[in-house]
Amino acid sequence: MTRRTACLGLSTLSVTAGLTLAASVSAAPLAPSIPLMQAGNHLTLEQLGFNLLTTNRQSLTALSSNPLNEASFRAGAPLAGRPGTPVPAGTLHRALLDPSAREVMKDLVACALGGGQSVSWTPGAGEAWRPTAAESKEAGDTGKLTWQGAGTGLCPAWAGGAPDAACQERVSACLLTRNNAYGRPQQISIRGGSAALATSPEELTKFTDREGAYFGNILSPDGLNPAAEKTSVDQPRPAVDLIYKNAFVCAPPDTRALMAIGCQNMTIRFWMSTRVCAVPDRQGGTHHQGCVASYAGYCGDPAPNATPGEAHHVCAPESSARTYPTCTAGGRPWAHPITVFLPHEKPELHSCRGWMEIQDPLRDHNRPSPDPVPDQRIRARKPGSPDDRASIVRQQPRAPATLPAVRQQPRAPVQR
Repeated sequence: MTRRTACLGLSTLSVTAGLTLAASVSAAPLAPSIPLMQAGNHLTLEQLGFNLLTTNRQSLTALSSNPLNEASFRAGAPLAGRPGTPVPAGTLHRALLDPSAREVMKDLVACALGGGQSVSWTPGAGEAWRPTAAESKEAGDTGKLTWQGAGTGLCPAWAGGAPDAACQERVSACLLTRNNAYGRPQQISIRGGSAALATSPEELTKFTDREGAYFGNILSPDGLNPAAEKTSVDQPRPAVDLIYKNAFVCAPPDTRALMAIGCQNMTIRFWMSTRVCAVPDRQGGTHHQGCVASYAGYCGDPAPNATPGEAHHVCAPESSARTYPTCTAGGRPWAHPITVFLPHEKPELHSCRGWMEIQDPLRDHNRPSPDPVPDQRIRARKPGSPDDRASIVRQQPRAPATLPAVRQQPRAPVQR
C-alpha cells in the first residue's frame, strides 16, 4: 500500500485517500457479462443494523425460507417458515414499509441476483411507507418499486428457491462490505473465490489498497441478537453493540494508511473516516461506531504495532490475488469471505497552519449524516503571530457511556 505524506504542523502523517463497489463478473444464465460493475456502498448502522427486513426474526425466517422474487413480497403472500416457526402471510411485504428495509433490499438484490433478474414491490393504497422523492416518482410512474440484480450475482438461484447456507454467507459478506459509517457512497472493489467476483485488469489497476475481509452470515434468524430486533417502523434503536452474532471483519497486515489523517487545501481530513470497520482499535472493544461487523483481529500477519495477544491469522493463507479462501471467527470457519480493496489515489496535499479543531466524524452514531466529511473549524492566523504555531488536532470525547463496548475512531499514526 503506497504511503502519502502531508505536513500537519510539525508532524508528518501517512495518508491514504480513497474509496465503489466494483466487481467484474462472468456470464451466467439471465445475467449478461459485465466487465466492471460499480455501485457506491452506503448502508449506515441505522439501516443495515436496524430494519424490519434483516433485523426482524420473522422477516429473516421468511427471507431464508422463500425465493427472492416478486411473489414473496406481495401483500398477503403465503410464505414458508421453519419447523415450529411459521411465518405470517405478507411478512416480507410489510417489512418493506420500513424505509431502512428498502435501502437494505436494494443492496440485497444487487448482491444476490444477476443483472437480468429483479424483484418488485407494490405498496398498497393507504399504506404508510414514507417514500423518498425518487421512490415517489418511480411508484407514480410504474405503480411499484423495482430493485435490480447486478453482474452474475452471488446467489442467482435464490430467485427460484430458498438460499442455502453458502448462498447466505456470500450475500451476507457482500452486505457487510456495503456498511458505511455515514452512508456516503464511496468506491470499493470486492473480491473473493466466487466466479461472480472475478476482477478485470482495469479493476486490479485502479483498486490496489487492501482494506480487510468481511465474512459471516447475517441472513439466518438464529444469528440475530434478540436485544437488537426491530419490530415496528417507529421503534427507537436500542443501545446495543452486537446486532448480528455472526458478522465479522479482519484487518490487513498494515493499517497505518487506513488510520491516517492529513491536510488538503488547508483542510484537515480523516481520509478513511467512513471506512473504519476493518481498522483495529488500541483501546479494545469489538466495533467502531457506525459499523455492523465485529472486529475479529488480523486476517493474516499482525501489524508491527499490534497489541500483544491480539488475534491474528484469522484467515487461511492469502491467495495470489491477495484474498482469503476461509476465515475463522465465532468458534467456526467461514468459507466465503469477501476482501475489500480501495482505489489508489494521490490527493494534492498542502500544509495546514494555525489552530485547528476537528470534530470526531463518528461522534454521534445514532444520527445519519448526508456528508461524512468531518466538521472542520479552522481559524487562520498571520505568520509570525503568537498563534502561528504547530497545528493542534483535538479529538472529541469518546463514545457515550451507554455504549462502552463501541470502538472509537482510530487515531492517526504520527511519524516523526
